[in-house]
Amino acid sequence: MFTFVMSDVYVCVYLGLLTEELRSYGIQDIFVFCTRGELSKYRVPNLLDLYQQYGIITHHHPIPDGGTPDIDRCWEIMEELAICLKNNRKTLIHCYGGLGRSCLVAACLLLYLSDTVSPQQAIDSLRDVRGSGAIQTIKQYNYLHEFRDKLASYLSTRESLSRSVSR
Repeated sequence: MFTFVMSDVYVCVYLGLLTEELRSYGIQDIFVFCTRGELSKYRVPNLLDLYQQYGIITHHHPIPDGGTPDIDRCWEIMEELAICLKNNRKTLIHCYGGLGRSCLVAACLLLYLSDTVSPQQAIDSLRDVRGSGAIQTIKQYNYLHEFRDKLASYLSTRESLSRSVSR
């Protein structure tokens, strides 16, 4: 049901996982990458509210199925996940099938946290634990290979804008 990705971060296969079961695993934060349309389509339109009612901090970052997040959204996700890790919070990330968007974000997290991990090593690590279907589209594959450059460019631009505004 859960696949351990790194300390206190798990990827989940099943979208409608019972909240009681999540609590029994000690899940404190959950990152959901499904769109609201998908949640309705798969008959769990109130899933985000349900997680919150059970005291699970819910981070909703919708990414279209098969797609990738904008780099600013991805940086925001990385920062939130890094805070969860720093605070030793048990964290679950999921999309619908647990192979595309969830594995993409998990691989980005590996690249974000370690300069020594290559994009292919991140993909291989995820495929070792989630199977060969992890990282499902060419777009996701390319995103991982461009992730560090895009993030560096985004952060540089952000820093330049910050300096311009503060003057």
